[in-house]
Amino acid sequence: MLLILLAITFAGPYLPFVDRELSKITYILNEDKKPVIPPYPPSEDYLFGTDKSGRDLLSLIILGAKETILLVACITVLRYGLAIPLSFLAHKKWMGTHLFLKWLNGLLSYIPTIIIVMLLAMLPPFLLTEYRPLSLLLIIGLAEMPRAAEMIKLEFDQISSKEYIYGGIAAGASPSRLFRTYYLPFLFSKLLVYMVTDLGKVMFLLGQLGFVGIFISQDLVQSMGGDWQLVNNSISWPMMLMKAFEDIRGPIWIPFFPAFAMTCAILTFNIFAQGLKSFFTRKVRYI
Repeated sequence: MLLILLAITFAGPYLPFVDRELSKITYILNEDKKPVIPPYPPSEDYLFGTDKSGRDLLSLIILGAKETILLVACITVLRYGLAIPLSFLAHKKWMGTHLFLKWLNGLLSYIPTIIIVMLLAMLPPFLLTEYRPLSLLLIIGLAEMPRAAEMIKLEFDQISSKEYIYGGIAAGASPSRLFRTYYLPFLFSKLLVYMVTDLGKVMFLLGQLGFVGIFISQDLVQSMGGDWQLVNNSISWPMMLMKAFEDIRGPIWIPFFPAFAMTCAILTFNIFAQGLKSFFTRKVRYI
């Protein structure tokens, strides 16, 4: 499944049936020569149907795969890039970071992640800034960072009782050298499993945000009537769910196929994480 996902992501746009221009169709003539406007349901011409602009939905999903996967990967790397050093400092109880992490993790555990992201994303400083995509990436990455940091801290606590750690301390290794040479190599396998598992969680969160109309690649523009609107400028999968509540009563194929693609991706990440976990467990037993 992972190979299929990667093939669709990177080689899919070059398939002959993919409309890389994402051509829009104003109308087509039916058998009675009467114009019919999009969206069009799945058919031989459009396997997944079209969206309301007449763009082929299958092409949209294939072309949007790279942007979606890259966004998920960036958020996950950002989350763990911050969580790993924070968890090490908390493990060392440096300047009360262990108390700060415990407080932060406890505070955020009472609030669903999607609520945190929605509240922060709609605050004027984040809503009106020209760096909105970057700020939203940071918000989504930070939203579950304390959970990841607490999880990694427990691993640091467990490893610190090993004899080779005592050996490193006795040899006079500095904290930074202990971190790089003694902790990280033995935590690598678990960190990799955690990160792959989080890919699925991030994808699920982006899907939830798509349903409520919040996503990273949006611009705030003023309409002719003077009101402000968030305008979609992305073809990533969650953005196709923006009007799911309207589409579910009509062209249900528009939210169905992106949601199906996201579900397959989440399953792929979870299965891959379980496979990695089993592989590393067998490797440790063999050693």
